[in-house]
Amino acid sequence: MHQIRGLAVAALLTLPLFLLPVTAFAQEAAISGTISDQTGGVLPGVVVRAVNEANGNSFEAVTDSTGKYLIPVRIGEYRVAAELAGFASVERRGVQVQVGQQVALNLQMAPAALQESVTVTGEAPLVDTTQSNLGSNINSLQVSDLPVNGRNFMDLTLLAAGSRQNFVAETPASSFQLNVDGQQVTQLIATSFGQPRFSKDTIAEFEVITNRFDARQGRSTGIQVNAITKSGTNTAAGSFAGYFRDDKFNAADFIQKKVLPYADQQLTTTWGGPIKKDRIHYFMNYEYERSPYTRPYTTPYPAFNINLQGTYTEKKGGGRVDIQFSPKTHFVYRQNLERSWDP
Repeated sequence: MHQIRGLAVAALLTLPLFLLPVTAFAQEAAISGTISDQTGGVLPGVVVRAVNEANGNSFEAVTDSTGKYLIPVRIGEYRVAAELAGFASVERRGVQVQVGQQVALNLQMAPAALQESVTVTGEAPLVDTTQSNLGSNINSLQVSDLPVNGRNFMDLTLLAAGSRQNFVAETPASSFQLNVDGQQVTQLIATSFGQPRFSKDTIAEFEVITNRFDARQGRSTGIQVNAITKSGTNTAAGSFAGYFRDDKFNAADFIQKKVLPYADQQLTTTWGGPIKKDRIHYFMNYEYERSPYTRPYTTPYPAFNINLQGTYTEKKGGGRVDIQFSPKTHFVYRQNLERSWDP
């Protein structure tokens, strides 16, 4: 009874942590700017609301005495609206926000007597002028459409500016750090366990920073990767795919003078959608890989040369649930599993 009571108390003490505003946890991205009138004068007290076009989540802020606002948001495409009593509302559509970016969006409002509302459609600037770090964003289209041998999403880091090599080795090093949804997952202590693995289909997009880390980042002498996992939208959708490689397309081994047996099969599936439109969404994925292999061992004595055979298998999966309680309170639960067997 005492143990059950202790668990209940711990749960009650922990629950408020999940209800903290989104700014208290990892910030995926942000939209900021200044609201002014037609004469250039700043407007305090303007309610600025950003709505995600895919999942309907809304985020809002109020301009301060200098007319400035800052809205922490999730990645995706937004429509941003500004409202103030006595002024016509202004709406900007097609604002694309990527992980790690702070999109600058300045809006101008006119008195309501002159016009009722203004809607502008356009894209956010491609260059982020609010930050000085060196790096690149690998967007969702690149992650999903570019073919990668082995389907390791980290191979796409070579597309980033300033990236000279691929940091996907199994042994951890201080020259690389991977953050997933704001949480550091790089394994820096026990080198024998390797690094965490994530299915390519669970990654929405990621940011590669190769130099000049800001105060939010660090603990890496080389590059840092900030990845965001996929989440559900207001439209239920899924996928199923298979990827196959075979030794029929391989050349003869230089040592063995013959084509070594090789095969690799990867199957992956995803599914996501809404539980409650604009409020609660889910996303799930599962990936299975099977790869029979032959490992030759050669010695100066041909009689002792042997080929060891085995089958490597790997299972990766996970799920994510997003709940928005209010424009300033957002809860995320994510779990990823990875199991591999290499006899």
